[in-house]
Amino acid sequence: MFAGLVAVGAATAEPRLEHLGTYVWDRPEEYFGGWSAIEVADGGETFIAIGDNAQVFEGAFEREAGVVTGVSWAPVGALADVDGVAYFRKIGNTEKTEETLSDSEGLARLADGYAVSFERQPRVMIYRAGGDLPTRIELPREAWSTSENGGVEALAVDADGRLIAVPETPPRGSTGFPVWRQTGTGWETVGEVRRSQGFSPVGSDIGPGGRLFLLERAFRGVGFQSRVRVFDLSAFEPEGELLWVAPALVFDNLEGLSVWRDEAGWRVTMISDDNHNWFQDTQIVEFRLTE
Repeated sequence: MFAGLVAVGAATAEPRLEHLGTYVWDRPEEYFGGWSAIEVADGGETFIAIGDNAQVFEGAFEREAGVVTGVSWAPVGALADVDGVAYFRKIGNTEKTEETLSDSEGLARLADGYAVSFERQPRVMIYRAGGDLPTRIELPREAWSTSENGGVEALAVDADGRLIAVPETPPRGSTGFPVWRQTGTGWETVGEVRRSQGFSPVGSDIGPGGRLFLLERAFRGVGFQSRVRVFDLSAFEPEGELLWVAPALVFDNLEGLSVWRDEAGWRVTMISDDNHNWFQDTQIVEFRLTE
């Protein structure tokens, strides 16, 4: 069990994550992998995942005693631009993506669809149910001053339907990671997540009490280390509350996080990005949140 609790900043509650299981998801298709984000529906049966080359997958989990034992397979689809043309294009006999356009990283489930953040050309695309053409939402101007490969990877939506976005690298002139919240006319900055120990935000979701659960990742030379911090968006503290820290090199490159619930309580699911490398795994890691 890789549970841990460290009280920091303005921490008052004492939540923790109890490790339930890790499932290695593998497929023979060459395009499989590179998963960047996941959203699990309440009940834990179905999910949406996106890859970092503009692919989307809607699937279902097979479970035994609540633990993932398999994934029901269905075709992978391609995310499209505002004109309905897929970013994943077939050119001659070679399937390619336009990297500067198709670097999809963050995912948030909406009441009538889902939102996806793109990293190299900062923006959020909204995909509605029913097959309508997607719409584009511009991120704050500061998003263009993050590093080329360090845009918004952490995307969530609050109970009022407002998007919450956190970049992987601080914008130019900033000392921390801004938390941007959508308003009726644009974006506002709720606060800045304080940098520490080499961790960067890579995934997020809204959990109980409307709190922002933020998955962070650090590279440790030959592997990765992950942690989860929780932030109160109504009384923001830069340190937040440190909920869980993984021992270094225990899990792979965890990038996506989803907070959901079933009859037994709150759950947290994470997914790893294997970067399409044979020596990395796509892991689906699940926890029980207890408070």
